[in-house]
Amino acid sequence: MAPVIECKRTVLPNGLTVLFQPMKHASSMGVGVFLKQGSLAETNSEHGYFHFLEHMLFKDTETRTSKEIAESIERVGGILNGSTGREYTQYYVVAIKNQAELAFEILSDMLFRPLFRKEDIQTEKGVIMEEMRSYEDAPDDFVYDYYFRNIFGKSPYGRDIIGTKKSVTGVTENSIRKFFEKHYFPKNMVISVSGNFTWEKVLDLTKKYFSFENPHGKTPTELIIPAPKKSYSKHLERRKIEQFHIMLGVNGKQRDYRTVTVSGLISTILGGGMASRLFQNIREKEGLCYSIYSFPSYYKTTGLFSISSATSKEKAARCVELILKELELITKHGFSKSELADAKSNQMGSIAIGYELPENRMNNIGLQEIYYGQYFSLEDRMKAIKSVTLDEINHAAKEMFGLDKVHLSCVGDMTESQFAKIPVQFGC
Repeated sequence: MAPVIECKRTVLPNGLTVLFQPMKHASSMGVGVFLKQGSLAETNSEHGYFHFLEHMLFKDTETRTSKEIAESIERVGGILNGSTGREYTQYYVVAIKNQAELAFEILSDMLFRPLFRKEDIQTEKGVIMEEMRSYEDAPDDFVYDYYFRNIFGKSPYGRDIIGTKKSVTGVTENSIRKFFEKHYFPKNMVISVSGNFTWEKVLDLTKKYFSFENPHGKTPTELIIPAPKKSYSKHLERRKIEQFHIMLGVNGKQRDYRTVTVSGLISTILGGGMASRLFQNIREKEGLCYSIYSFPSYYKTTGLFSISSATSKEKAARCVELILKELELITKHGFSKSELADAKSNQMGSIAIGYELPENRMNNIGLQEIYYGQYFSLEDRMKAIKSVTLDEINHAAKEMFGLDKVHLSCVGDMTESQFAKIPVQFGC
């Protein structure tokens, strides 16, 4: 077991939360800024704004052009990127450890000095429209958004993070700046750092580049979206493509530390890799698909457990039938002691390997702050995994899979009459 490495934490006078986990001997470092909100915090008229704003913050600032921002990081072999989720937005730099000050300076410039020029907004509208088209043209991407729309309906959880053509083309200089001022301020941010330097250096750099007073006079409010009702129904998007893409959804719980631990073990056994039940019984034994896997999704008020596969339209019904059979077997007989033991060792190994990278630690401590408000060390996580009993995991699996029917969203070249023959109820 690796030695416990504590996470340092403080809150600056301006409300910014600062996190640091040292990594002795690491050659690289990760610096990330997490905004505590994502697309769920948008109003209907702001659909897609968090994603649009993420793009805009890579454009020109008061002191640099977008090209200069990119060049300054790439010149030293670093990575600068961002992502928009439903419950948080992130910007980060990964680079060699002696470029820490550059990372802080660039992120500060992007987040506090954007210009929002009219010509940049117009350019980015075109970029995002092309991004939308790329999702539309890639069925394995499209089916994921299609699935969320169908299972969550008109709830904010069912909206595409990227927005719509109408909402994106409607962005103006005034609307995006107002949105920026509404959400982007220190009290609504977490800066997360991991690398081979001291806590004192992290504090010095944070105070130097992120000690702005709240520029907009805003106070963050905790936005809790009510748990949406999930639709357990069938949906088909007809497309003339070779493969038939399947997203199958069952029950899931809102995010908490224990749920994440137990659900991760369930997913590992069911569809977490080449040794999983789904891979072995549906791909290896039956040859029904090329890819099949499961994954849990956790949010503050709801959750999902999903199974994804791609097969031919001729094999789709049989593929879904066997997935349902696997779920039914679990609810009736549970998992075995050896399956649980193997899943535990798999999860502990994966977590330990991930801890070798500063980027992963930076993400880990940032997300723990956002979702749990506390830090669970590597040792804590290992203990939590080891403590899961066979009775506990089997009870959780029965709750998860113990539905009358599942949700099914598919994309492929199939008629409605053919699609009607694909089962969604157990025992069919």
